[in-house]
Amino acid sequence: MKNLLTILALVLTVGVVTAEEKKPEGQPPAKKEGKGDKKGMARPEGVDEATWKKFQDALKAAQNDDAVKAAKAKAADAKTDEEKKEAGKAVREATKAAVLKADASLAEVFAKLEAAGKGKGGDKKKKKE
Repeated sequence: MKNLLTILALVLTVGVVTAEEKKPEGQPPAKKEGKGDKKGMARPEGVDEATWKKFQDALKAAQNDDAVKAAKAKAADAKTDEEKKEAGKAVREATKAAVLKADASLAEVFAKLEAAGKGKGGDKKKKKE
């Protein structure tokens, strides 16, 4: 009886391992989503892969800009919702300015991102109560 249970456990283990190893060809492994996973911005329609890569690199480099660092420090100190909202806007504006200072040709990417954001509710009007 003990051998039967051992064999059954091994068969089930092999079945689970085999099922996990089967993946459709040509597809990357699925990422596990959990706390701390950040979702990157989606590439807007009409922006080629090379330009998007250049834009992503410029965004990373902009994080070292003094104006961006100052805006982030101020955002960290924000207390009220209004202060947080204004500080977030200041961080975005400082980041945009730093990216455009490094490469003005990326202005079209910002325009397409803003246009895509407006279509997804990024430009909602406040409801009057």
